[in-house]
Amino acid sequence: MSSVRKLLRVCVLTVAASVIFAGAGSAHHSISGEFDNARQVTGEGTVKEYKLINPHTDIVVAVAGEDWTLTFGPATKLIRGSGWNEDTLRPGDRVTATGRPARKGLGLYLAALVKADGTVLIDDLEE
Repeated sequence: MSSVRKLLRVCVLTVAASVIFAGAGSAHHSISGEFDNARQVTGEGTVKEYKLINPHTDIVVAVAGEDWTLTFGPATKLIRGSGWNEDTLRPGDRVTATGRPARKGLGLYLAALVKADGTVLIDDLEE
């Protein structure tokens, strides 16, 4: 096979793979599909569970007797950008959370998270 044909074959396979894998990337859910971008809600409560994981960090907080799931970006963003670690939050910590409410169930996509002692953990509120 000539080198031109080999190059053409490689190009065709590369384009085909790009098309296939581009579709897989767009399959990830939309934050705006799960959370109401038009509103912000604030709740104060006690941390019950904290998972510093990808693709989204989840924190379960008891707010007025109900469990809210607080969701934020990937663990890598929090670890590298904000210095979070597995000890950043502990069950029993009191926090105030502000964010976009879930369209279904109880939860927020976090815009701000502050511990009772005033430590700001997340501050992505739009000015």
